Amino acid sequence: MSNEPQPSRLWVYEGIWGLLGKLMCVPRDAPHLPAMEHEEIDSRKPAAGFLRYLKFEWSIAMAFLFMLAAGGTLAILILATNEHVGFLIIAVPLWLMFFGLALVGYLAIYLRYDTTWYVFSDRSMRLRRGVWLIRESTITYENIQNVKVSQGPLQRFFGIANVVVETAGGGGATQEGAQGMHAGLIEGVSDAADIRDSIMGKIRVANTSGLGDEQDEASNQNNGKTAWTGAHLNVLSEIRELSAQLGR
Repeated sequence: MSNEPQPSRLWVYEGIWGLLGKLMCVPRDAPHLPAMEHEEIDSRKPAAGFLRYLKFEWSIAMAFLFMLAAGGTLAILILATNEHVGFLIIAVPLWLMFFGLALVGYLAIYLRYDTTWYVFSDRSMRLRRGVWLIRESTITYENIQNVKVSQGPLQRFFGIANVVVETAGGGGATQEGAQGMHAGLIEGVSDAADIRDSIMGKIRVANTSGLGDEQDEASNQNNGKTAWTGAHLNVLSEIRELSAQLGR
């Protein structure tokens, strides 16, 4: 798992980032995930295809709003007569609203992309997204019940998919799932199958490490000399007394 593309460097966008950082304390760097010595931490963002996917959704929404604005302008032109030319002024705020929404929506795409982080260690993962409401959750591999890949037709076209990590009653869950399950969402990645397999491998290690320790301890006890306890001695003493009574 490796890092994906760098964020936009548009000067207007960078100015907005600076404003958000000062006024709303929006973190831009990857969240910190504690790690043991010599443990590798993998911090990544969604794939470049996810950014194109968001832009395509934005263009569809803007096309719909454009048709509404154009339709409203056409209706005003039809209703306007020589005596009511002032009606055309109504179209001005209509188009200003359209361009304002287009600009805000376009910048929101980059903000959503740049505030989305996925951080993985050998023991847990940390997911963060959001600008106004920042959602950050930590999921340990021991609590994961299921890992699945979700991909729609449009996502398939852009070469991305989502990885859904389900936990049973996990405190660090990001959204409620079916049958009481909680889910952490890793969206817009280009190697979803590899991420799923990597997480499944870490789950197996986390679930077997504790059992292995117990087995090793039991094995060590069996290989060594038997340690007689007080309970053992009491039982032997009772057997000896019982044998003596039967012998009489």
